[in-house]
Amino acid sequence: MNQRATINNDDQVLIGQSEDAAAVIRRSSRSFSIASSFLPYEIRTKVWALYAWCRSVDDAVDHATNPSEAAKALRIFEEDLARCQTGELLLHPASEWIRPFIAARQIDVRHARELIEGMRMDLEGFTVNTNEDLERYCYHAAGTVGLMMTSLMGVNDRAAYRPAVSLGVAMQMTNIARDVLEDAERGRSYLPGIAKVFEAAPDRISQSVAEILTLAEERYHLALRGLHYLPWRCRIAIRVALEVYREIGREIQRNGCSVMHGRTVISKRRLAWVSTRALLSAMNTNFVMTLRSVMNRNPFPFTELSMTESSDSPNSFLPCNSNQAKQVAFLGLSLTAIMATALFFLVYINPKEEDYSYLPLIYAGVSAAAALLFHRLSARYDKPSAEQAL
Repeated sequence: MNQRATINNDDQVLIGQSEDAAAVIRRSSRSFSIASSFLPYEIRTKVWALYAWCRSVDDAVDHATNPSEAAKALRIFEEDLARCQTGELLLHPASEWIRPFIAARQIDVRHARELIEGMRMDLEGFTVNTNEDLERYCYHAAGTVGLMMTSLMGVNDRAAYRPAVSLGVAMQMTNIARDVLEDAERGRSYLPGIAKVFEAAPDRISQSVAEILTLAEERYHLALRGLHYLPWRCRIAIRVALEVYREIGREIQRNGCSVMHGRTVISKRRLAWVSTRALLSAMNTNFVMTLRSVMNRNPFPFTELSMTESSDSPNSFLPCNSNQAKQVAFLGLSLTAIMATALFFLVYINPKEEDYSYLPLIYAGVSAAAALLFHRLSARYDKPSAEQAL
């Protein structure tokens, strides 16, 4: 495949690279790979491609043999952003990941430039003296990614931007708290007021990490309040990603914020439980929101309108159509199946009798398959009816 195809072949480039992008995300982020699997396919491939581009920009700094080489790579990435807009040949193969989105104006190129600026802050030895400095760095390194992903999910409401930035910043703060030792070995420190980690007292490092995680928790809360701006299937994926990253911070806190012994890792069993719990919570929220939406469209179509409200009022009740009823029904069945999956999994982890063997795990697998089936059926009816379209 020609890595420097013309803009007319952008769709083919994206399809051809989707598997490679999936490999990048699986190799680089187990947490986000799990969460992205809940996205609709057409959005998932875009998110994978954007992640692959972001990872390439980050690696240009982390894996460069010297600062000069890293600076040159960043200049190439930056120049390629302009070439994406004009249709010129690209200088770096990884720029193919982001070009379709810039050419189609699905993301704001300014946010991509701001991310590159964040990588340049690393290269130039940006010093984090205050929480404001930390916030600024986290915005460039990850808040910008939140904005671009929100755009790829089709959200154009500016009110969604602040929660999107908050989630990116919170995740980056969690990464910083987890990777203190690795960053110190690279000669970097993102702990406010601690320029040289190896020369700082352990208690001071732990206190700084605890403060960063407190800041992250505040931003996770803000992000949660903004999830309703996302399409409902995207909402599930982002909720899972949020809770998984949040759990990393909580595990660090449970360990007394002692981060100089190595990276904190969540066990697969714990990861599965947190993901299931987040999925269940997101599905429950979606079910309530969908049910509320349907109930606001009078489920009893022959009931007369209130005498105090005219039929052309924007708040008037409308009949519930068959698509909405089916969507709610399948969503409810999916939620029930997810609950069953969680229960069977808990029984497998903590069996009351040895005779259970793998039976609860088999039941959990069947329930999970049923949940996925009902979820897909619900998504099929997540569209306006023919009557509404007219």
